Amino acid sequence: MKVIILLDQIQSGLGGKEKADTALGGKKLAMGAADTIDKTLKKQDSSVMATFFCGTEYYEQNKEEVTGKITRMCQKMQPDILLVGPTYDYADFARMACEIGYAVETNSDIPVVAMVAKEKNSDTVAQFKDKLNIIKMPKKGGTGLADSIDHGIELCNKKVKKEDTDDFVKQYCF
Repeated sequence: MKVIILLDQIQSGLGGKEKADTALGGKKLAMGAADTIDKTLKKQDSSVMATFFCGTEYYEQNKEEVTGKITRMCQKMQPDILLVGPTYDYADFARMACEIGYAVETNSDIPVVAMVAKEKNSDTVAQFKDKLNIIKMPKKGGTGLADSIDHGIELCNKKVKKEDTDDFVKQYCF
């Protein structure tokens, strides 16, 4: 399974809130939080083929451009799935991830899985839980992170293999 992961500037390791103006970019490797996910994927003969990153402030000022470019890059690179997050309890990142994830899933044939904590994100979760598969995850520093990553990867596998996800989604998603 080839995975593209979308992160904000913080989770990709490019800086804190002061770097929220980081322009959309990407690298053909696992960056920041994607590295942890890549290690789990490699145990299953899968990998992160690229990490896309974007500052949340840059995204807010350039939503249409960012969403369009990410959708087109996904279509060009043909990953098996786009994983948006983990967003933890970062509200701006969670909203960006869900908006972009929904746009990619709606405007391409690439399935999407989101990983979001409910803390500080209840409005975003409520807005997207019926439009996008959102794995429940802990807030930053919360317990259960390894389990939520495993659940996210398992859902990615199920979607890629076009397996029935109804029971899984009821148990592990919002």
